[in-house]
Amino acid sequence: MILTKKKFTNSVEELVIKKELSYIDAIVYFCQQNHLEPDSVKGLITPPLKEKIKAEAVNLRFLKEESNAKLPI
Repeated sequence: MILTKKKFTNSVEELVIKKELSYIDAIVYFCQQNHLEPDSVKGLITPPLKEKIKAEAVNLRFLKEESNAKLPI
């Protein structure tokens, strides 16, 4: 299976909607289902998807809200 950024993003968005997962959980679930390591998909994460993940991380207090911290992806 050849995976593009667009296919990956669409798959993650679909999991978020259909399975009611968070974006972080959807990426982990996608990796598990496709026998991939989460580190191997970091290049497939688009800027809009990064922003959604960052918003979740702030909400979960993994990152400070006022911080300009970057996600390690």
